[in-house]
Amino acid sequence: AGLLQRVRSRAFVACDSQGKRIAFVSMDTGMGGIVLNNRVLQILEKDKKLVDENTGEPLYTHANVAISGTHTHSAQSGFLEHTIFQFAGSGWVEDTIDTFVKGVAESIYLAHQNMQPANAYVNIGNLHNAAINRSPTAYMLNPEWERQKYKYNTDHEMTLLKFTSSNSNNQDPKELGMFNWFAVHPTSLNNSNHLIAGDNKGYASYLFEEWKNNNMKNNGERIKSSLTGQGDFVAAFAATNLGDVSPNLKGPKCRDTGLPCDAVHSTCNGRGELCSAFGPGEDMYESCQIIGKRQYEMAKKLYNNDNQNMQQISGGIDYIHTYVRMPGLNVTSNGEYLGTLCKAAMGESFAAGTIDGPGMFDFTQGTTTLKPFWNFIVDFLHKSTPEERACQHPKAILLPTGNLDIPYPWAPDVLPLQILKIGQFVILSVPSEFTTMSGRRLREHIQAKMVRPCCY
Repeated sequence: AGLLQRVRSRAFVACDSQGKRIAFVSMDTGMGGIVLNNRVLQILEKDKKLVDENTGEPLYTHANVAISGTHTHSAQSGFLEHTIFQFAGSGWVEDTIDTFVKGVAESIYLAHQNMQPANAYVNIGNLHNAAINRSPTAYMLNPEWERQKYKYNTDHEMTLLKFTSSNSNNQDPKELGMFNWFAVHPTSLNNSNHLIAGDNKGYASYLFEEWKNNNMKNNGERIKSSLTGQGDFVAAFAATNLGDVSPNLKGPKCRDTGLPCDAVHSTCNGRGELCSAFGPGEDMYESCQIIGKRQYEMAKKLYNNDNQNMQQISGGIDYIHTYVRMPGLNVTSNGEYLGTLCKAAMGESFAAGTIDGPGMFDFTQGTTTLKPFWNFIVDFLHKSTPEERACQHPKAILLPTGNLDIPYPWAPDVLPLQILKIGQFVILSVPSEFTTMSGRRLREHIQAKMVRPCCY
């Protein structure tokens, strides 16, 4: 155990002329959490400097603050309140949650304190050779007509948001920060790693902030020096629809033979724990740096507008936030009823892990049945009813997390949904690890609802 990279919280605050504001946080953790969010907002709401001068109401609330994890698998655990996550980590660790809460609250506070008139710009470009689909056979189960709309089985687009000061005295604008979104798992460091790290996205942030805060010359000589994490410029490499996207470009190989794994079940001679993905480096630490540097270099090109596609953002700030009880929710598409959501349950494929971090025992990816031994063990926790099994069909229930509450709930059933808007730029904050196609569907659906058709 030890420290490979320091994990950090990076925030930006945007406020329009009407006083409407949002705060977005990207933190080097696996994800956000309900207790984390609540405690951060409790700190902000108690600060008398962070209240509306006219109404006395807090400036930052659940409605306008989004806290997003980069999804690194190498940061500290012990800050998530549901039992299933505590089994997968270190239980509940008060030191971890306290540190995370203080760091996130401070990053929002610093962003608030450093607010100044600014311009925002957006640029989009394609980054190749930085990710592969780690579930290609599952991707092929998406409808053919839908797959034909896209060239790749992962999203290659990087979306970058750039902030500069807007000076009225003809001085050069001050560069304030950069946030970008690119779909790749921060799992260059696999589950044999025992060092705390932000993984490839954390390394990309480090490189970009070093470039901006230390003003690196092309030959590597520094013009000015700033300690890592203490410079004025903030660079965040945030998470997007990375659920089925791996940074391990050499793909899955059998650890015992070096041959490719079974394509459907990610097994080697029937054993899932022998199948792992590697590369592009000689070891996971070099791979982390390679994938992080490729993200950094692409972000640098977009930031410098090398593709000449950068657009200035105009318009006001807006946001919307709600909580949704998922079990029992009817699902429709174009008015057609598709089904009703069940209580949460994990299948055998969940326990099998992925090629970036295979599971243990004899669990197998891509299966819809459960071995009798595990049926026997799970029945001690909760014996699934015929209705529950029917709702989850064809997935066999390994852990009925939505029905377990000992010593407290294993999984949430009420989840937050949020949209943040800066002019024509929209951030969708969702409580899930969206895959490539589910992310595309969400963006397409929201765009159809929010973008008004142009008339000629």
